[in-house]
Amino acid sequence: MTHLSSIQLMTEERIDELMNSFRSSFWIDEHQWFVRCMSDVNRIRFETVSKAFRYIDKNLPSVFKSTDSQDNIERLYTTMDSISDVTLSNQSIASKICFPKLYSLSVKCPINDQYWSMISNLHQVSSLSLHLSTDFSQSKLQAFLDRMPHLRTLTIHQDASFPLPMALLNCTFPSSIHSLHLENCKHYFNEEDCTILIHSSLTSHCEQLNILVKNCQSIIILVKNMTNLCTLRARFTDEKIYEFEPSRMRHNVTDETILCKDEDIQWMINQLPPTCVITRHPLCINHIRIWLK
Repeated sequence: MTHLSSIQLMTEERIDELMNSFRSSFWIDEHQWFVRCMSDVNRIRFETVSKAFRYIDKNLPSVFKSTDSQDNIERLYTTMDSISDVTLSNQSIASKICFPKLYSLSVKCPINDQYWSMISNLHQVSSLSLHLSTDFSQSKLQAFLDRMPHLRTLTIHQDASFPLPMALLNCTFPSSIHSLHLENCKHYFNEEDCTILIHSSLTSHCEQLNILVKNCQSIIILVKNMTNLCTLRARFTDEKIYEFEPSRMRHNVTDETILCKDEDIQWMINQLPPTCVITRHPLCINHIRIWLK
């Protein structure tokens, strides 16, 4: 059995007591069974040590203990293929940390210079979640992107309290990006923004785009100019208004809350090629989905 227990609350003293109970000759000498303990803010986990160890959590453990002297946290780092702890990219980093085979990564800009020693090889990264801040550096981001030639999925996060740095679109993005998620930018792209976006290398090979838009004309600009686009999901509001009835007479839904009305969808149908299929999301009336054949 691999997982011995998973406990939500426990002091480090109690952890040490439990770990010491597995250091007896019965466990180590007679049976050669070794136990490790890992914990984060959510839980504490005990498990037996295995040669085929692979750490699947995306956040680094705050506590790592093992009864096997050969089992250490550096070994854990070498097994991780995904990191979602965005604070890791701008905090003081232990010199022994190294992640040699990451496929998925979340970082917060600006990126700590020490980060490069921790992640020496980004060639395998195919998915990046980028969290922007007010202290945005185009040159540092460009240096980061240049190390990810096989990036396929890019998600950009932006706090609504400050504007999206449009200088971001001046970067040269990997041509391998096929899936782009901008709905977490908290920025609604108007016609001018969309014109800038379509001329950016960010969308040159994009096949799937999720985005917040100001109006229907923004959607038209995107669909007509993104030559590789296959799927577009455009939202007119962050608010999720659920529709459970096909009728316009829905509970808590009025013409004022519908930002993209039926006549607007008909207008887009008339503007776009007949190969485009346009629908509303079944659960959100202000979420428009377009498929291009």
